Amino acid sequence: MLFFVLLAAVNGFVTIINKMINLEAKKSLGTINGTLINYLEATVISLVIVLLLGDSRLADLSHWSAVPLVNLLGGVFGLVAMVLTVIAMERVRISYSTIILLAGQLGTGFILDAIAAGKVVPLKLLGLLIVIAGIFLDQMATGRSTETHLKEQE
Repeated sequence: MLFFVLLAAVNGFVTIINKMINLEAKKSLGTINGTLINYLEATVISLVIVLLLGDSRLADLSHWSAVPLVNLLGGVFGLVAMVLTVIAMERVRISYSTIILLAGQLGTGFILDAIAAGKVVPLKLLGLLIVIAGIFLDQMATGRSTETHLKEQE
């Protein structure tokens, strides 16, 4: 269990570093080109891993017909998520974008759990509302708007 908790923590670290790198790529290459470079790198690295591990099921075209179409949409959602993150980070600090992303994930999880279970769990809703309230309270406590932060960066 501890191993998986550590993996989740490392994932959080890598996600923040990824956001920072992608934001810099956007600044120097533009949104579309920065995104393309990101996905080309990921494609090449994935291909090398597949070749090294010898797992070539994707080369067998009959295997593709057995894969549900929805399972092939991960790249599309990943692309949309990355583009939205890069665009948003231009106007929102990294800490806020991360917390807002978490709130969005919690909200989506809450909705999907409610649909699957056929009921709303009040404590889950309360937890989501506390996270959202925390975002606004922190913004009010710092007394700094996003625009002020952006001017400081210039």
